[in-house]
Amino acid sequence: MKLLITVFALALLTIHCGDGTPVEYADACNPENNKKYIQVSGFLDEKGGIFCSNTSGPLECGFKLYNAPGDEKYISSDITVGSWSNNVEKPERNYSRDDIKIRDNKGEFVKLGEKVKLTGEITAVADKTAKDGVVCYLKVGKIEK
Repeated sequence: MKLLITVFALALLTIHCGDGTPVEYADACNPENNKKYIQVSGFLDEKGGIFCSNTSGPLECGFKLYNAPGDEKYISSDITVGSWSNNVEKPERNYSRDDIKIRDNKGEFVKLGEKVKLTGEITAVADKTAKDGVVCYLKVGKIEK
């Protein structure tokens, strides 16, 4: 019985921590993807500031993933605060862009505005009050250059 529980737990971890399903940027916020583990590429930035919160678990900071530099539309992307791979160090008050320290899956620093591939669980829910009719954000689990 213990072996069966262990195998089941490992299977769940493999599914959730896998590479995710590749999704085109334009399709990422489709409500059909809600609660799926996806991969999406774009340009990570903090235009307009960073908001960090722990209302849904660990402390996370919100960034914006753009399809192309200069775009207005973005996917909100929450990155867990920490000092290891796939994390961001919590920015100090009055930070500058150069103060932001995001690490990819290899522990190397990612510069704001750099193209990345993010993997994580997408929340995409139809909402008539939202700007584009969908509330959409990605809980980032993996960051690749």
